Amino acid sequence: MGNILMIVMGGLGILIYNLFKAKEYIATNSFKPDIFMKENFAIWLWAFCVIVVASLILYIEPKANDVIKSLFGLDLANTKTGWLLFGIGLCGLFRNIKK
Repeated sequence: MGNILMIVMGGLGILIYNLFKAKEYIATNSFKPDIFMKENFAIWLWAFCVIVVASLILYIEPKANDVIKSLFGLDLANTKTGWLLFGIGLCGLFRNIKK
């Protein structure tokens, strides 16, 4: 699977996570796009950078996937879903640390 596709799937994971988190604000009509962007930009940037670095590592050393798979249970070398879940998980991880 191409590195670009890995990065896109991880980015979509970030997007899905944030859309689910924003649903509460949208439902109560208290959603403000500028505040949403300002409060989440650092998380998005960090998660995206981690995804890019992970895809580069797997490109350089494909066997690193075995370590990732044993530590986190995600098969990032062969599945698009793994990258999608990786993006979701990174945002969730950052939010839990922030709390």
